[in-house]
Amino acid sequence: MATPSDLERLASIPLDSFEHTDSRNLFEKCERFHAYASSVRELGAFQVQYRIELLGPLDARITVRDAFTGDVKEMICFDSNSYLGLHLDPRVNEAVKKAVDDVGFGTPSAQVLGGTNRYLRALEDRLSELHKREETLIYPSGYQANVGILTALMDPGDLAVVDHVSHASIHDGVRYAGCRSMEFPYRDVDALDALLAEHREEVNGVLIVTDGMFSMHGGLADLPGLRRVADAHDARLMIDDAHSLGVIGPTGLGIEEHYDLEGAVDVLMGTFSKAPGAAGGYVSGDSALIEYLRFMSRGALFTATLPAPTCAGVLESIRIMHEEPEHRERLWANARRFHAGARAAGLEVPELESPIVAIQVGDEKWLIPLAFALYEAGVKCGIARYPAVPHHHSILRFTMNARHTEADIDHTLEVLASLWAQLGIG
Repeated sequence: MATPSDLERLASIPLDSFEHTDSRNLFEKCERFHAYASSVRELGAFQVQYRIELLGPLDARITVRDAFTGDVKEMICFDSNSYLGLHLDPRVNEAVKKAVDDVGFGTPSAQVLGGTNRYLRALEDRLSELHKREETLIYPSGYQANVGILTALMDPGDLAVVDHVSHASIHDGVRYAGCRSMEFPYRDVDALDALLAEHREEVNGVLIVTDGMFSMHGGLADLPGLRRVADAHDARLMIDDAHSLGVIGPTGLGIEEHYDLEGAVDVLMGTFSKAPGAAGGYVSGDSALIEYLRFMSRGALFTATLPAPTCAGVLESIRIMHEEPEHRERLWANARRFHAGARAAGLEVPELESPIVAIQVGDEKWLIPLAFALYEAGVKCGIARYPAVPHHHSILRFTMNARHTEADIDHTLEVLASLWAQLGIG
């Protein structure tokens, strides 16, 4: 198994170093990465981070089989995005089963050809009602939604201005769109304002794009500031609010409700892969926007429809999260408990704005050894290192959910504090 020096060496190799090659052999970079992955696999570290086999549901506690040792173990897990645990609610699963019996497990056609199944139509209508928008368009995934929206909306003469730490699907969508693009620092609306003051007259349309709740860092976008800057420079505002539905706002309706700014977002994107506990993405907006995207967004037009049973499950998840606030209250109680305990242990964490608690590790040399030691101690959490975050700003990402117990949280904090001291981080 891996030694601390082995893990420190692995941490020094950034994954983006395998992305490009000057070789005439198209697969040269694949072969180099395979050699790297094989060395990581031999040490057992590849399995710990990337290839754990789940033997049951993804939950606050998981049962896994390690591909390296074959051992089966139970772990406390902080990697589920199902914030409310609704993917395991019997009522949700019953709704899915009923839809399977009704129409089968898949919907194997594009909407424009095979029509819109009634479960998907009902889900579109419900989302439009919740977000107080005229229409909603549903995509098979959140990634596909962002790429599909941006490639349809943006032309070469337009400008997309993107928060630097926004989700990869936003950056990819902007790149694929072929428009001009610029980035502004994390949540820095003053820098955004300065960029647009300098460059607005050089372009046609402008779209400001950002996460609502940032998936790695856990912070919230400054929606009042973003709206102010957009209005000042005749720009439109798009927010990826994937992590917010069911989580923030007095009734869990996301970033607009949190700031009491109904209708402030021009292009409101969300997903079903977080609190609703499924898969899929959507965009809500006025009829002109959605009608255009329905026919011009290739990510929605040239793809199979989101399966009807998934739509049925999401509808039931949304009903539960809207009618039973106790799930959200447990989620936030757990987040507050973990955040307070981490600070009491002397760990560096930002202010609590969401159920994502990002512990600042700093130098990459500590990150993989720490994550490996946590795994050995029965705790699974996410890691982020360059290029996902800047050099020397690596983080451990703990995502709370409503199904964690106080004992899960307290035990994890004890283990984390002990390992932090043993490794001499700092």
